[in-house]
Amino acid sequence: MAIRILASDFPVKSATIYKSSKAEVVRTFPLELKVGQNTVEIRGLPSTIDTHSVRVSGLGDARLFDVVCKFGNNKSTAYAPDSLAETIRILKAKKSVLESEKRVREHEADILVQYAKSLTGEFVAPVQMTQFLQSFVEQGRKNTEAVSSIDEKIIEIDRLLEIEADKSTLRKGTLTGEVHVVVGATAPESIQMQITYIVDHTSWEPTYELHATTENGKPSAKVYLHYRARITQSTGEDWKDAAITLNTSSNDLSRKTIPKLQQIKIRPQPTWRSAAFNNPNNGSSSLNKKSVLGSFGPMPQQYQASSLAPVFGGGFGQATAGSTSLFGGMGLGAQPPQPQVETVQLPSHEPEEIFEEIVLPDGSTTSEASTAVTETPFAISYSVEGKSTIPSDGIEHQVAVAVLPFQSSTSYVTVPRIDPRLFLQCQVKNTSEYRLLPGPVRVILDNTYVSRTYIHDIVTGDTFDCTLGDDATAKVTYARTFKTARSSGGAFTETINTTTYTTKITVHNKHAFAIEDLAVKDVIPMCDDNRVKVVLRKPEVLASAKEGEILDVGTQGLKVRWEAMVDGKGGEKEGKFEWKWRVDAGAQATMETQWEVKGPSDITLVETSTSGGFTQNVA
Repeated sequence: MAIRILASDFPVKSATIYKSSKAEVVRTFPLELKVGQNTVEIRGLPSTIDTHSVRVSGLGDARLFDVVCKFGNNKSTAYAPDSLAETIRILKAKKSVLESEKRVREHEADILVQYAKSLTGEFVAPVQMTQFLQSFVEQGRKNTEAVSSIDEKIIEIDRLLEIEADKSTLRKGTLTGEVHVVVGATAPESIQMQITYIVDHTSWEPTYELHATTENGKPSAKVYLHYRARITQSTGEDWKDAAITLNTSSNDLSRKTIPKLQQIKIRPQPTWRSAAFNNPNNGSSSLNKKSVLGSFGPMPQQYQASSLAPVFGGGFGQATAGSTSLFGGMGLGAQPPQPQVETVQLPSHEPEEIFEEIVLPDGSTTSEASTAVTETPFAISYSVEGKSTIPSDGIEHQVAVAVLPFQSSTSYVTVPRIDPRLFLQCQVKNTSEYRLLPGPVRVILDNTYVSRTYIHDIVTGDTFDCTLGDDATAKVTYARTFKTARSSGGAFTETINTTTYTTKITVHNKHAFAIEDLAVKDVIPMCDDNRVKVVLRKPEVLASAKEGEILDVGTQGLKVRWEAMVDGKGGEKEGKFEWKWRVDAGAQATMETQWEVKGPSDITLVETSTSGGFTQNVA
């Protein structure tokens, strides 16, 4: 006789969730084996189960004869005592009994009233009528209380039915999977049979919370990163009090073999001008030439174009040939573009050769060195603390992975041209053994949400930045003035307008402690028109500064530098720079920038941001 087991009667022991929407689930079932072959039928498994992934272990001295995984109908699962359908059926049955009882009570009240109406003074003495009325009132009260009690019970059942209906709506997935196991035993034995299988429709994503505190208004150097994971599953089975493991590998179940190297051949790439295809004769004769045939069949069209030189060189200072600084070069450095050359490869009609083809340049052009990098994919496992319950509802459930104490350094950053506030920039170093995967970070300062950021792959020893909000105690002001002078030329000389701009930025530290690391970011306008020049006057040392070089301005430790370039953007190329200073407690720091814009008087100039955020007339 087969041993029939409903999977939901035995909770999931553990689940390992992978990044490929798959999870490995482990269940254990206590069994009492008899001598001979024992057939075990496990029903109510997820419909997303991989039928070829089932493994059976924990058999003790028993021997495994057969394992079959298949999909049955949903009736056996629906009839289970703790199933949703069975729960709803039982509630409806109870409601039906109560409604029948209520109808009996209502009939009882009708009969009592009808009997009272049949009594008249001709046949009933006054004393008997008094006794009947007392009995009538008492019985009517009992009947009313009974009906009211039944109504309350019906309301309770209706509410339970609504809850179960909501569960039915939220529940995702079905349970039609079945596993049949045949185990042979030479003696009676008690075992804990373990079933391991792969299911689909699961996912997890890392998420973080960075908790920072302040001491007398100064951010503490110690911060805590709460490493969490958002888990979603709609497999059909609930994971109740299960040990959850998060894995970064894909576990795609594909067959993995050691790759085989193929022979590599080097040959020049055949090129054909597009004009050759305008002549029918040339086109027909070209199809039979072996020199245009690729080794792997049809190839897509390839277009080759020479790179264009920058249209504009520097925009600052005097015109100096060969100058590499934007603040000492010409406004124009354009070169005419090279003509575009199109190359086309024709489809192959030759037999395929089993080798990889490398196309080499013909030597007529030179190119920069290029690097192709591949790296071994990593797989990391994270164990979730304690036991977790993840229902099959398709909703994100957040679980804790770890709380990591980190050391941080805080700097004060302001961009007064846009927003005259002083922001706290926190740099955190990953000193833990955990690899921080890409994910969102919510920043909490003194138990108050202040900002949200996103981190990329952070290995041990790497750092990441986040904003701790703005400092309401410090005061930042930004003032800008300008004056225009016109140089009048002769009859054969154009009139030039020279507008001098001066900006003054003031930072007042009202704290009782010094601001050790202050960064004030600003930008000098650039111009691509060769008729207009921008000359930087203050800070004078910045005009000749190199990328990454920090220079002293000579005012009590004030320093200035070009902003670091990121992906070829920013820095001197875009006129972005920053002041660096230390401001004592209660002290005030002032930074001054001055530049000149020179251009013909008949040109109306405006300042615009690259994002189109503002437009401002230039006098």
